[in-house]
Amino acid sequence: MDPNDRKTIESFVKSFEEVRVKIHNSNPDCIIAPMFGAVPFIDILNILDENFPNEKVEYVPASNKLHKLREVLREVFERVIGGYATPKGGLFMSIDEVVSGNSLVRVYKQFDNARTNYANRKAVETYGKNVDFRDESVRAFRDSVRDSIRYHSVAIVDSKMDRLGKARNPEYEGLVDSGIVVPVKTDQIVTMDRLDFFPARYKTEKDSEGKEVY
Repeated sequence: MDPNDRKTIESFVKSFEEVRVKIHNSNPDCIIAPMFGAVPFIDILNILDENFPNEKVEYVPASNKLHKLREVLREVFERVIGGYATPKGGLFMSIDEVVSGNSLVRVYKQFDNARTNYANRKAVETYGKNVDFRDESVRAFRDSVRDSIRYHSVAIVDSKMDRLGKARNPEYEGLVDSGIVVPVKTDQIVTMDRLDFFPARYKTEKDSEGKEVY
């Protein structure tokens, strides 16, 4: 499928009209843009909506090429949650590109781990460093904090897997079924893997074994 075909581009832009409405109606406290796939998505939303809330956007490193990605992503999410959450919690909405669903699941899992860590830290701040998490009231407090940090993903779904007759990641499908992920279908994600749309670059270094990492 030609990403520069007029009908393909029209389908792509139409899908972002739907994304724009979903974001507006949800009014999230923070919009998470995984790098690099969602970088051009934010640009498109700015074209469609001159009042798009850029002040709510947080770009997070999510490429599977990153060294110790899970640890990096989890720590970044803990900082993002700490920066936007209020005593009443907060709604965090990620904008994700989806082919198989693997990358979306990776992002969701680390956000989920991060909000658990955030809730544990709040329990320690409230009850002291010697807090006993076996105590029922402590657990209830921690769980209430965790549950107040809500997460949703608007998934821009490329039709490639459907065209090939292949199944997507079952964990992704489970998140869709639960309502955590809201899929928005498009013929093709025309910006995918096109580096000219990504102004940022990861820095390369060599690890202790001489392997190049990002």
